[in-house]
Amino acid sequence: MKRGICVRLFDLHCDTLYECWKRKIPLDVNDLHIDLERGRRYDAWAQVFAVWMPDTVRGEAAWRQCESILDLAVSQTEQYAGKMRLVHSGEEIDRALTAGCCAAVLAVEGGSALAGRLEHIQALAQRGVKILTLTWNGENELGYGSGCGESSGLKPFGREAVLELKRWGIVPDVSHLNERGFWDIAELTEGVFIASHSVSAALCDHPRNLKDEQFALIRDRGGLVGLNLCGSQLGEQSFEQLERHFYHYLSLGGERTVAFGCDFDGTDLPPEWGGIQVMERLYDFLCRKNYDAVCLDRLFFSNSNDFFHRL
Repeated sequence: MKRGICVRLFDLHCDTLYECWKRKIPLDVNDLHIDLERGRRYDAWAQVFAVWMPDTVRGEAAWRQCESILDLAVSQTEQYAGKMRLVHSGEEIDRALTAGCCAAVLAVEGGSALAGRLEHIQALAQRGVKILTLTWNGENELGYGSGCGESSGLKPFGREAVLELKRWGIVPDVSHLNERGFWDIAELTEGVFIASHSVSAALCDHPRNLKDEQFALIRDRGGLVGLNLCGSQLGEQSFEQLERHFYHYLSLGGERTVAFGCDFDGTDLPPEWGGIQVMERLYDFLCRKNYDAVCLDRLFFSNSNDFFHRL
């Protein structure tokens, strides 16, 4: 990675597919935070595209909406085959990046998409989904989000679902899940899990943020924690504050754990940040803070890339 120029980016979370689906606009060129054309500024770009499930949709309607957005991902990939490839393994990521394409990983943000049916986990795996965020902010059939004020842990279906996810090779994502649900997952399985877009509660006491002991467990399991750009979670929406969260995670031994899960198109950004193009400026800012180039490469790309090669 050249000093001052971010040339490789692997981002763990965006809601861009949902916005394209809702507004009926293409992924190639648009006015969202992410489009394929702007992503071409990076020599290598891998992106986890999450199918966001709002808390207003439940039951079979949620499953149908999830399927519809996954169908859109396939159709956009077919339409823009020279710019984007859906990938399901480390080898496919390598091939997409070598071809100059966005390596697109599919995720679902909100276990409500399962509509309370375990067989839908197999269906998601067969569609290539690699990550499932168990809840959004509210309650669903699996458990309770961090925004609903509930202290109970996973529901019986949620406990079954976590084990079924492991069976089908889908990684549980604890971003948005409440704390008791987090520890239920830790007790249920010895396997890896991630927090795709969560910053530190030690720096900003927000219900969505991770306590140090939560970060440490994800670190010890070989998981990932993605820094997001959400102002209310950061405490201040600035490069300086984002760097404080990064430094704190490094102080916890997280050099191989911390990544980016920016939450593009899922959170508001300052107009001057624009969208995905802001990551070049952020990389330059961190370079000027004298972070080692290897450390920054891990943050911006290699930690996430290595993780998906291990799956």
